[in-house]
Amino acid sequence: MTQSDPKLDRTPPSVRNDLHAIADFPFPAWVPDWARRAPSITVAPPGPRSKDVVKLDKEYVSHAYDRVFTFTIDRAAGATVCDVDGNLYIDWTAGIAVMNAGWGHPSVVDAIRKQSEKLVHSFANDTYFDKEAELAKILSDISFSGKLKGTFFGNSGAEAVGAAAKLSTYFTKKFEFLSFHGAYHGRVGPALNFTSKLKYRFGFGPMNNVLFTPYAYCYRCPFKMEYPSCDMYCMHYMEDQVMNLGGSTGSLAAVIVEPVQGEGGYVIPPDEFMPFLRKFCDRNNALLIADEVQAGLGRTGRIWSSEWTDTVPDILVAGKAVGGGIPLGAMIAKPEIMKRWRPGAHSSTFGGNAIQMAAGIAHINAIVEEHLPERAAAMGEYVLKRLRELQDKHEIIGDVRGRGLMIGVEFVKNRKTKEPLDITQLQVKCYKKGLLTLTSGTYGNVMRISPPLIISREFMDKGIEIFEDAITELERESTPQQPAVVTQPQP
Repeated sequence: MTQSDPKLDRTPPSVRNDLHAIADFPFPAWVPDWARRAPSITVAPPGPRSKDVVKLDKEYVSHAYDRVFTFTIDRAAGATVCDVDGNLYIDWTAGIAVMNAGWGHPSVVDAIRKQSEKLVHSFANDTYFDKEAELAKILSDISFSGKLKGTFFGNSGAEAVGAAAKLSTYFTKKFEFLSFHGAYHGRVGPALNFTSKLKYRFGFGPMNNVLFTPYAYCYRCPFKMEYPSCDMYCMHYMEDQVMNLGGSTGSLAAVIVEPVQGEGGYVIPPDEFMPFLRKFCDRNNALLIADEVQAGLGRTGRIWSSEWTDTVPDILVAGKAVGGGIPLGAMIAKPEIMKRWRPGAHSSTFGGNAIQMAAGIAHINAIVEEHLPERAAAMGEYVLKRLRELQDKHEIIGDVRGRGLMIGVEFVKNRKTKEPLDITQLQVKCYKKGLLTLTSGTYGNVMRISPPLIISREFMDKGIEIFEDAITELERESTPQQPAVVTQPQP
């Protein structure tokens, strides 16, 4: 499973021809018939059975969850989610970029079943476990041809971010970190330190060892400049202003960055961005941490989004899709960095858990062997074309951007001023019509499109139709109605 040069097309010719014949993008054969019939809304959501669960939930479950979908999920398969009232929804979320190989992939389900019958908890902190070693080797093999070698397993992406921060300070003997405006790395521990959104940070502190600097978000450049004539001014600002004029104390341990921002709005930076950071870290004897929790494992059309610019990080953080739906986080590092940790330097009771490892092996193997990154790249080209056609028709669509099946559609009240348009109601309209979507962005005005990578073209087309219908409704409702002009009869 070792990767070759990421600049080369690794897809066999026969597969490549099929992938670029977009019209022939069916679901895999294993997707059941019922999951091919979405959307199907037979009871206006939330239906009666959903309401019963919602009522119980509101009494006993924490109110911290920020839910828009008021239905109760019952089952899922392929790219379809079914609620307890029998409604079928096309899924453009993949469970927040988790189910990359599809909901209910038979290899993953079978691996979980077989492992649970044999061993559930592997006690991996104090014993060796074969599948833990196997998954660590797989992750190394697919990470820049083995340049990253050494994996610590935890239970989430945020936990893996915390481990990366700890390893960085351990290795460099320094304590400062550089993160970015719009960054999302988690909501607990060090991961929260690196997350920029006030909504998630409010009420917590002190958090004074993290410097924040602008991301290369060209559509909303804080310096009012335009790429490429800007000469990547945001990067020079980071180096000349943030680091040198009273920001840093000269103890930079690492730069942590999403090669493609997720929660920040599915922002695709210019190709110079990641290589600049790589050189910046080298000049400052700091580590480069690539947070691939949302963008990784095929979503952007490559196994890791860092591959698009051939940028090898010192530490790579994975989560979400790495476990195929089972909670799992992984921190993968260059061997000379990982080997610096002494035994007992870090640990996790459930890290390396038997079910996690079995599911992770099956899910990653499915992604690689079924050429899902290549499929995502080809399907993404088609979807971007369709969405840009919508942009031409709807003034409230300010920007369409993406790589593979990590696509953001940014909505504005005015294209000239780029004043953000809150799209919570657009999300509600979509789900009521049978399409599940997620919002993102600092202003909540970006719709992220991140379906399972096995989604069919038919489902994407159906979803785009629903999406446009909802946009049209939103435009009509937000346009001030002009009073009717009453013509007085002539005397």
